Amino acid sequence: MASNGEATTGSETAAPVPVPEPTPPPCQGRLITVLSIDGGGIRGLIPATILACLEAKLQELDGPEARIADYFDVIAGTSTGALITSMLAAPDDDRRPLFAAGDLTNFYLENGPKIFPQRRVGFLTPVANLIGVVRGPKYDGSFLHDKIKSLTHDVTISNTVTNIVVPAFDVKYLQPIIFSTYEAKNEPLKNAHLSDICISTSAAPTYFPAHFFKTTDVSSGKSREFHLIDGGVAANNPTMVAMSMISKEVLRENQDFKLGKPADYKHYLVISIGTGTAKMAEKYTAPACAKWGVLRWLYDGGFTPLIDIFTHASADMVDIHASVLFQSLCCEKSYLRIQDDSLEGHTSSVDIATKENMEALIKIGKDLLTKRVARVNIDTGVYEPVDGEGTNEEALARFAKKLSEERRLRRNNLTFMASNGEATTESETAAPAPVPEPTPPPCQGRLITVLSIDGGGIRGIIPATILACLEAKLQELDGPEARIADYFDVIAGTSTGALITSMLAAPDDNRRPLFAADDLTKFYLENGPKIFPQRRVGFLTPVANLIGVVRGPKYDGSFLHDKIKSLTHDVTIADTVTNIVVPAFDVKYLQPIIFSTYEAKNEPLKNAHLSDICISTSAAPTYFPAHFFKTTSPSGESREFHLIDRGVAANNPIPSIYHLTMVAMSMISKEVLRENQDFKLGKPADYRHYLVISIGTGTATMAEKYTAPACAKWGVLRWLYDSGFTPLIDIFSHASADMVDIHASVLFQSLSCEKSYLRIQDDSLVGHTSSVDIATEENMEALIGIGKDLLKKPVARVNIDTGVHEPVDGEGTNEEALARFAKKLSEERRLRRNNLNSS
Repeated sequence: MASNGEATTGSETAAPVPVPEPTPPPCQGRLITVLSIDGGGIRGLIPATILACLEAKLQELDGPEARIADYFDVIAGTSTGALITSMLAAPDDDRRPLFAAGDLTNFYLENGPKIFPQRRVGFLTPVANLIGVVRGPKYDGSFLHDKIKSLTHDVTISNTVTNIVVPAFDVKYLQPIIFSTYEAKNEPLKNAHLSDICISTSAAPTYFPAHFFKTTDVSSGKSREFHLIDGGVAANNPTMVAMSMISKEVLRENQDFKLGKPADYKHYLVISIGTGTAKMAEKYTAPACAKWGVLRWLYDGGFTPLIDIFTHASADMVDIHASVLFQSLCCEKSYLRIQDDSLEGHTSSVDIATKENMEALIKIGKDLLTKRVARVNIDTGVYEPVDGEGTNEEALARFAKKLSEERRLRRNNLTFMASNGEATTESETAAPAPVPEPTPPPCQGRLITVLSIDGGGIRGIIPATILACLEAKLQELDGPEARIADYFDVIAGTSTGALITSMLAAPDDNRRPLFAADDLTKFYLENGPKIFPQRRVGFLTPVANLIGVVRGPKYDGSFLHDKIKSLTHDVTIADTVTNIVVPAFDVKYLQPIIFSTYEAKNEPLKNAHLSDICISTSAAPTYFPAHFFKTTSPSGESREFHLIDRGVAANNPIPSIYHLTMVAMSMISKEVLRENQDFKLGKPADYRHYLVISIGTGTATMAEKYTAPACAKWGVLRWLYDSGFTPLIDIFSHASADMVDIHASVLFQSLSCEKSYLRIQDDSLVGHTSSVDIATEENMEALIGIGKDLLKKPVARVNIDTGVHEPVDGEGTNEEALARFAKKLSEERRLRRNNLNSS
């Protein structure tokens, strides 16, 4: 056993204890077991305490040599969670785990104060802290780097004792990088040292310097550079990342995972452990945030609001999606999330490593074990106790029993195979019906149709151009009155995508859509320069811009707010002509808020005006002020909202596996769970019935925008504003959107229905076209040109290994794909109308 953070070497008794044999793969059992550990700096003490309890339960069942890594097929970790993952999975000389879970708290207690050295506290401390983060990263990371290297030596990710998954983010290519044991065994250039991976995923902007390293394939001589920062910007809760990686292995016909289909999550047993959150602490308010400039968004009273918001948004959305997914499959007891959402004061900080605070965090972990099992309420985002499931410690005991039984089952070579095929109804054709009449619900047809539109400011011109093409194809089939909203059961949008969504779905006096898709580009051309007024350009422009964003938001939003109100008047989200889904983020409670037509019809306090929703989801930090409003129910109850741009958590709005395209499909799954008769054609998570179009606003992913050596020197100002760009916001929004597309692509490929998911995105924007707010006539015309050119490009799908969009053979251009989807949408609408009439 180890103490004080040193590696374990086995039992110290005189008689040697047999080294446990490696656990057989899932194909020899009936479950796929996953452990996920959130990021959170020094708050890693909380999951460390929980894991010590779990390992103790396993040792009670299987003896003192039992280790966490013996029982999990995959351990996933981000940031501090990746450090824990590596300590649990790195091998010692006997190919046993380097650390026992009981040693983790000692590691933090001994090394935490050296990783996060505390400054003396005095009346000038806030000033000193602010100057520090302006000049460069708060910590140089030298002790952390040396410690990690001394623990893991030359161990690479392919050498771990069980499979691990660790996300990071590449600032040069603005895309997530997911390191996994699976891929490392097949791709030498991703077989990085554990030390480099841990240093990278811990490199939180403003806290630690970005990390640069190279890998080399000895056999071919090829090399690859990595310019990485904290994986928390993409997946602070890596649960869904881990599950997607397993789905990829099933798709690749990895024989270890042949017990089920790629997306058959009924075979999963998942424990996800958080590092605590101050979600309910009412930390910030919209009126206060509305006045903030760049510095206050990055540093306020010892906290880092922007980073808090991004990481909370990411982790919370994962838990909502996972909860909906497991509930959809009636196996919610196979998913255990242990999280404390009531941290306050120093305990909610990621880097206060005083003895008092660390002891307090250990106590929080112990107290959490005695609290009742809680699940996130998929409506409110709040954790609520679950009746009949006891405490978290009792739940860990139950999971330990299942893990032990699964391990024994595998060892006895008992094979359990399951298949779950759902028949789909045959397509029918029918005579055309008059277009202006409302479209019947999905239960009258065979598909659930979803349109998702990314956020991206003035780059909304790109999806506007694409949607004009789609609507034209529909009009060729069904007449000039055909509108986008006639064909989609759900339209989801974030930020500028939410504005487009509202214009397509808000009703006119005849209950028809307010805008035709062809009108959208005209709206941007006319109003864009007033929404984003351009300053005169001169040699002092960079200085003026910097001073502006330091003093407060770049734009006051008055024109945008007035324009939205003049368009939507008093229309509420319950009044739209089709169902819409729009996410925002509440800065007071640090949690996502998802507005949807479905919920608004049942929950009066979420039936907000479209104007308030659009203003909120467009309130991007540093660009527009946060938005405050109230709703009131017929009974006189009221609810306050303190909201900002939801793009911080779901810049790409698609299904219930990760973010907003995922949010839209999660909302549908919730309606199926609620037995909404409109959606009775399939099971909650049976995505084979879905037809999804997801449209991006373009990205400069491959523009090699930043590098790790440059970022490593940045302080708070450079992270927020660099040569006309906003690196931190770019990184978080790219990470969110890219992760959604990766998860959606894996999901649809897993179900062998990838042709039912069309993602149209340009990942080669450069210069002004990659900006969200350069609304000059020249740039807007360039964006229209990009949209038109994108229609002529071949259909592309994200490569689930590299994150890069690659052309797909045999599927033609995006315009040809839109024509095929238009035909399917038209046929589905006719089928529904025919079935409704015949019934």
